[in-house]
Parts: sequence; structure tokens; C-alpha cells
Amino acid sequence: MTSSPRFLLFDPVGNGWPGIYLPQVAFAGRSNVGKSSLLNALTGHRRLARVSKTPGRTRGIAFFEIESKFAFVDLPGYGYAKVSREERETWKALLEGYFSNCRLLKKVYLLVDVRRGPGEEERMLSDYLAERRIPCRWVGTKADTLKAGERAAALARFSGPGLLERGGAPALVSTRTREGIDALWKDIRSSFSP
Repeated sequence: MTSSPRFLLFDPVGNGWPGIYLPQVAFAGRSNVGKSSLLNALTGHRRLARVSKTPGRTRGIAFFEIESKFAFVDLPGYGYAKVSREERETWKALLEGYFSNCRLLKKVYLLVDVRRGPGEEERMLSDYLAERRIPCRWVGTKADTLKAGERAAALARFSGPGLLERGGAPALVSTRTREGIDALWKDIRSSFSP
């Protein structure tokens, strides 16, 4: 839990973020993966990031100051079928601009619904980050939905060619039970260690 997280900027076109001078970690994932819920659970503030029942609501990049030391970056969700191709291309350009130009980005957390594992879009994003030498880490969300006997199979979905090398063993989290939240915080803080 953090003290007084603060909204900094919402950038729908990709030209505002250079004005933020804090080191950053970004959170990326499909539109329905629970990204906003995870940001709220990490900060202990239920309404820091907007949680919507309609996927695809985040239409730009949102920046939140954490502990006056670093920033969480909430990237727009991808893979939502009800947006136009033109809007998908806009989001793609926005993300590529951010990843290519932000020198303060320390790590990207790739959120994946642990029940389905990484799909083609997640693999492409991890490849893209690897090409640019941007560290990333898999985060399996909704871990509370797994029965004890399903965990090994769920973790195996992250062990395809190159996946573990690029994103490491997934951190399993649940915003409902808070499973894995403290461990994820430890990993986030390690991103800012010298």
C-alpha cells in the first residue's frame, strides 16, 4: 500500500508524457484482464484507476505519481473487439511512441488472465519489448479463480518458446484476495534499485 498516490496526466495522443520526470513502471494487458483493479489494489486506493464493466475504456496513457518517487503508467488495453481498426492503430502508435521514446521506463508488467495464458498479442508485445531491451515481467491475474490442481497447468502456459526468457516466471495475483500483491510490490520496488 502506498501513501497518497496522485494522478499526473492522461495523454490520449502521445505528446504529454515527456514532461514527467519520474522513473516509471508500466502495466499492459488486454482490455478485460483487470489492470485497473490491480493498480487500485497495489496503491490501496479503490478509485485511483477507473474500473469499468465495459472493456476498452482506457483510451490513452494515464500516469500516477507513487510515493513522490516514481510513476505507475496505465497503458490502454488491447484486444477489445468492439473498437474500430482505426482506433486500434491509434492505440498501437501511442504505445510504440511511448516505448520507443520514454527513457525513464524501468519495466513493463505484462498482465495476462492466468486462466488463458499468453496469447498471440501478448507474445508480440513481449517480442517488441525484448527487441528494445525493455525489461518485462508476466503477471497472471485472477489467480483466485484457479483451483489448487489447476495452478501447474496455468503456469505451464507461460513456458512456451521464449516466454520465460523474456518475462520470467509469472507473478500470480488476485485483487479479490490480495494474493501476490505484496510480492509484486517487492518486484516493482526492485525495478528502481541501482
